[in-house]
Amino acid sequence: MSFSQIDLESILEGGLEDAQTLLKGYVQPFAKGFGNGINGGWSSTAKAHKLLGFDIAVIANAAFVPKSGETFTFNNADYSSKLQLDDATISSAELPTLFGSKNLVDRPLLKFTDSDSNSISTSALPGSGLKEAIGYNIVPSAIVQLGVGLIKNTDLKIRFIPKQSTPEYEFSTFGIGLMHDLKQWIPFVNKLPFDVSALIAVNNIKSKFFFDTDNNPTQALEFNTKTFLFQVLASKKLSIFTLYGGLGTSSYNTDVNLLGTYSTTNNNLIPDNPISLDYKGSSVRANLGLSIKLFFLKLSADYALQEYDTFTVTAGFTIR
Repeated sequence: MSFSQIDLESILEGGLEDAQTLLKGYVQPFAKGFGNGINGGWSSTAKAHKLLGFDIAVIANAAFVPKSGETFTFNNADYSSKLQLDDATISSAELPTLFGSKNLVDRPLLKFTDSDSNSISTSALPGSGLKEAIGYNIVPSAIVQLGVGLIKNTDLKIRFIPKQSTPEYEFSTFGIGLMHDLKQWIPFVNKLPFDVSALIAVNNIKSKFFFDTDNNPTQALEFNTKTFLFQVLASKKLSIFTLYGGLGTSSYNTDVNLLGTYSTTNNNLIPDNPISLDYKGSSVRANLGLSIKLFFLKLSADYALQEYDTFTVTAGFTIR
């Protein structure tokens, strides 16, 4: 995700309050998609490891942006006179989000005006055109996870990447989860021919992307996400295959911050760190998947129904 494809200078010069409102709608599907997607892949079975059994896996998620996430509603009344629709005959229009269409035909235009009522620019918000290119709007995410068997049929799951820094970005993540077998505590249920467990997990992902490290190293896009997941899981082993699924709840809290100092053509004063966006959401999450184990190699894939449906694939090694 990048602000570089939009006329950021005009948006900031037109007023910070308007900029906050406009960018909130424009960026929303990315924040929602990442928050929903990163909760994928915590488990591909409801059967816990034996004591000190372990697995390590690479997890890739693709959260699908629904059609409703391709546009957001722009109402003139929600903005000051410095930012309005360019067509004076309409007061409301559907504008593309970051995942909107790239087609500029009949695209509603926005008129930006500075504090002296001088017209700065008239422009259209660009969509990525991703759906037109590949047929889907997806928000990708990936993570590495380690699972270790503890006592009482309990698995400890850890997602950890120490802070990685380059001139272009910074990134770190920490996540922890516990999966506990429920059958052992419920009379008669422990005789059922499938496994049942409860899973609780949290993620904390911090990232920062720098725009121009040579000329203005303070300018960056900060993106922080915290997630929570609770599910009751069930799985059935069939030879080398395992059918698994879960039902529960998933939630996220994402901050998107524009950091650094910025100047405009008219040299209007722009406060440092001018944009701060916050997104929260939660939904019921139900997933169903299939895994295959070949000696120590394990591959799995599942599909989750939630606020933004997510497809997850994992590949790794396991010793049960």
